[in-house]
This record gives sequence, structure tokens and C-alpha cells, in this order.
Amino acid sequence: MFKSIYIRLAFTNMKKNKRSYLPFLVTSIITIMLFFDMSIIMDNSGIKEMPGAGSMRSILGFGTVIVAIFACVFLFYTNSFLIKQRRKEIGLYNVLGMGKKEIAIMMFWESLMVGGASILAGILGGIILGRLMFLLLYKIIGYQTSLQYEVTGSSISTTLILFAVIFFVAFVSNLIQVRKANPIELLRGGNVGEKEPKTKILLTVFGVVTIAAGYILANIVENPIEAISVFFVAVLLVVIGTYALFVAGSIAFLKLLRKNKSFYYKAKHFHSVSGMIYRMKQNAVGLANICILSTMVLVTLSTTVGLNLGMENIMENRFPKELILTIEQSNEETIRTVDTVVAEELNRQGIRQENGYRCQSVSMVTDKEKDGFSFYAFGSLFYPNRVLVQLAPVSYYNEMMGENLELSDQEAVIYTSSKTPYGKDHFRIEDTDFTIVEEPDAIPMEKKQNFPVMESYILFVKDQTVINNLISSLPKSGEVSMEYSYGFDLTGSEEKKEAAAEAITNRIQNDYGIGGYLELRGVYEEDFHMFYGSFFFLGIFLGGLFLMATVLIIYYKQISEGFEDRNRYQIMQKVGMSRREVKKTVNSQIRMVFFLPLGLSVLHLAAAFQLIRRLLSSFNLTNTNLIVVCTIGTVLIFALIYAFVFKLTAREYYKIVTR
Repeated sequence: MFKSIYIRLAFTNMKKNKRSYLPFLVTSIITIMLFFDMSIIMDNSGIKEMPGAGSMRSILGFGTVIVAIFACVFLFYTNSFLIKQRRKEIGLYNVLGMGKKEIAIMMFWESLMVGGASILAGILGGIILGRLMFLLLYKIIGYQTSLQYEVTGSSISTTLILFAVIFFVAFVSNLIQVRKANPIELLRGGNVGEKEPKTKILLTVFGVVTIAAGYILANIVENPIEAISVFFVAVLLVVIGTYALFVAGSIAFLKLLRKNKSFYYKAKHFHSVSGMIYRMKQNAVGLANICILSTMVLVTLSTTVGLNLGMENIMENRFPKELILTIEQSNEETIRTVDTVVAEELNRQGIRQENGYRCQSVSMVTDKEKDGFSFYAFGSLFYPNRVLVQLAPVSYYNEMMGENLELSDQEAVIYTSSKTPYGKDHFRIEDTDFTIVEEPDAIPMEKKQNFPVMESYILFVKDQTVINNLISSLPKSGEVSMEYSYGFDLTGSEEKKEAAAEAITNRIQNDYGIGGYLELRGVYEEDFHMFYGSFFFLGIFLGGLFLMATVLIIYYKQISEGFEDRNRYQIMQKVGMSRREVKKTVNSQIRMVFFLPLGLSVLHLAAAFQLIRRLLSSFNLTNTNLIVVCTIGTVLIFALIYAFVFKLTAREYYKIVTR
């Protein structure tokens, strides 16, 4: 009997507070669905057998971890809004004679109903939505072989355990808050008066300096590999600075508005600015969260969309020629053999090569110094001052470029992978100095990049004798060897190209025992589509999740503030404020609060643009115009969604304060 009373009471409470409970329930269900679907895709047996499955499952696994962490943080955060809204109601129960034990039992049934319904609906909805998600991934990666949609027991059990723990811990957290508070505090709810917050100049300055440091760090890094580690440091600085700026800087900003008499002494601004000053202490963290989540949405979607749309650019940079054959430790005999095998197999398949190049070179890693380059040998390559130097006879340069250039022992032609030219008259390696006679803008064997993963120079010298003399003078000269590269485009069908490539590889490696490897663009294209398609899928997935979180935080923030402000607005109406003036004041207040996080998140994105460009270049995406278009497009679409949410929440807020 008593049990049924608590159940009915819990159900009645949820029904009465549907404006607060319904968005929380919907969000919980969607979060569970998304986690469950990610787990299903991860555990699919067909995906495990796909080419490039390792990298794809790593990306999806990373996404699953992100969703799990996000679910924990976000559900706890939204649960805090719920308990805040219900403090007055729980206090009333307490004052009317209900003990904290009885309140705990009632809250237990509420948590059980919400948690149980969310998990059940999330798993069932995930099973239905999972098929659509599976087809979406299938479409994005462009995989041709049919895959079977599977629902695994491990996905169900993992989802059930994770979210059961989250809801249980949230319930315990609510109990602790209720147990610590006395009935009067609960009954007063959010009506506890606050003093005007002080202007914290030092914290404001700290926020500005920290954000500026993050911005500067994001724009001074040059090396794409270095940019990966710098990215996380810059993000941390910006996040810390954002919270400090909203906690202290927002109060300073509002007080400056108050000092501006022409702005402040207007009906629509007077009430909104003064109200926000007193409330900003508790609002600051929520606004900072909205800003950070908005930035995450913009960065995630703009980068992943860019990677997916820039696939052609990525493939061209990664494979400057359709077929590239690389032979290790080459000599004149192996070069003749390789050239003969390639010609025979292409002829056998009835296809021909075009736009080709050949080059025998020696590669060495050097330390870039003020007055030249010193030999480093092979080891840790990706440091800012590490530079790859290739030495090749000028005869190969003449063959590629159709020239007849003759060089002395001390002369060289230089080509750099960076779009920034070398631009000097001399090139020095250890004790050997070359006079630069020519620097071409382009050569067939390598494309220039804005931000190459590793800066490299190709130095064409007189002949092999010059190269041998230089190598012999180097420390650890045994660690360098001659390499032969043969690249060209092909005419004919993909089947014939693949057959020729396979035959060339078999004959060179098995018949002649020559060490090397062959790369055919068409063979790798499927793997690349899967890898970058997985990134795009994850971007859409996480972007949608972060967007949902942003919308819900905004909604709860406005609803909770609406209930807090209702009495103030009712008093203002009683002393003469019209409903039209109330609406103008509401719009002014919400617009000011709403678009501040959006503006700052767009500023964060703009400041991070150069860093994002460098990060994307490490994935071989160098089309700056495409990156700009994807970024602007993402910002515009997000701004439209943001504006729609503004209209929606402003309307709900107005309904509450005028009721």
C-alpha cells in the first residue's frame, strides 16, 4: 500500500513537472540511443573484416569513449537543473510532515521510472535507429560489399550497465543535496537574495590573457605534427580563459553597460541588465558551457566535412602519380631490371604510362641550422628543425623537365616541398657548400604544400660521384642508401591497372629479389574513403550530440530563469509595464545572454583556423578555399539553428513570466 502511494506520488510529480522532465527524458533517450548505436557498429562482425577496419574501429572506438564521457558529464549537469527546479516542491513536502526517508523513497521511484524508461526506450530506439546509422556509415565510406546489420548482446549489456550506474549516481547526488539542506532552504528554492557581485579585475585580466595565449599559440606553430600537441594545449588555455571571462568578465561588461546611461536607462535594457548583473554569478558557468559546446560543434563539423569533401585533394597530395614504385638500395642494374619489368607488364595488359618521372636519390634527415644543415641520421623525425634532404643526379631533373642543364661539382638545383621558396644562393650540408643555380616552382615527382608534415628539399647535383663524395664525408654514412622512385599515370581500366601492379610487384620481389613497394592510387582509395568517411561519420555523430547538449542547456537555463523572474515581472506589470514592454525586455535580456556565447565561440573558431589548417594538412588536405567554405557554411547553419532555439526559448520564457 505504502509502496503504491510513493509510486503514484512519483508519477504525479513527474507529470506536474513535465516541462522540466520531458526534455531531460528525451535527451537521456537520445544519448543512450547514440551510445548504443556506436557500440553496435563497433561490434559488427562485417566491419571487423573490412579493409582498413583497424583504423576505422579505432576512430569509432574513440567516438564511443567520447559519448560515454559526455553522457556522464551532461546527464549529471542536466540533473542538477532538475533538482534545482524541484527544491521548493521537496521543501514543501518536508514542511508538511514528510520525512527525508520518505522523500528519498519517492525520489528513488522517480529516478527508477526516468532511468528505466530512458534505458528501455534508448535501447529499443537504438535498435531501430541503428539500422539507419549503419546505412549512413555504409553510404559515407562507399563500401561496395554487403554488410549484415547485427544487434549484439555485449552492446546491450554495456549500455545497460553504463547508464544504470549514471542514473544511480545522479540519484545518490540528489539525495545528498536534499539531506544536507534544511526545509526552509528548500522551500525558498531559488528565491534566496544575492548581493551584487564584485567586479573581479584580476580574474577578468587572467581570462583575457589566457585566451590570448591560446590564440597566439594556435597561430605560431608551423609544423603539422607539432600542431597536434599544441592543439590540446591551446584548447585547454582557451577553455580555462572562457570560464574565467564569463565568471568575471561578464560582470565587468554588464557594469560598463550600466554606466552607459543612454543605453541603460531604456525600458527594455534597464530591467534586463540589472537582473543579469545579480544573476551572472550563477549563470556564468552555464554560459561558458554553451560557448565551449558551440565551439566543439563548429570545430568538429567544419573539419570532418572538409576532410570528406576534400577527398580528391587528399588523394592528389598523397599520390602525386597514379602508380608509384619505390626501390630500396638501388643501383644501375636494379634500375634497368625494374624499368624492363614495368614496360613488359604494362604492355601485357595493353595499358600505357603518361606524365611519368624517374629519380634515383639518397635521402637523409638533417637538423636545420642558421648557416646550413647538419646530418642527423634516422630516428625521431618530427621535430620543428628536422628537414629531409634528397640528393639526386641532375640527369633525372633534365629528364623530368625536358631540359639540358649542366652543373659543376659545386652547383645544384633545389626544390622544396613547401610553398615558401628556399630563396637563397647557397645550400650547405656539413662542410659541403652548393651554389643554387635554379629553383623550379614545380616538378612531377612532388607537389608543394602550405604546411608539409615534414619540410623537405630535393637537391639535384652534377652526378653520382658528387653524391658519393658527400655521403662518404658524413658521420654514420652507412645509414644512408640510394633509392629509386618511378611514378606515372596510367590509361585503361581499373582491373587492368590492378593486374599490372600485382604482376610488377610479384616479378620484382619474387623473381628478382629486389626490395621495394608499389602504391596504386585506386587500391588505396577505398581504404582512404573508409578512414576519412569514419571521421565524417564521427563528426556528424558528435556534432549532433554536442548540438543537442547546447540546446538543452539553453532551454533549462531559460526555463529556470523564467520561474525565478516571474515575480519580478509581475510586480513590474502591476506598476505599469505593458505586455509589449515586457516582451521587449525579455527579448533584450535573452538576446544579450544568448548571442554572447555564440559570438565568442565564432571568435574561438576564427582564432583556431590557422591551427586547424595545419592539422588538416597532416591528413593531406591542403585546399584552403575548401576549408574556408566548410567553416563558413558550418557557422551559418549553426547560427540558424541557434537563432531558432533563441525564438523557441524566448517564447517559453515570456509565457512563464506573464502567466
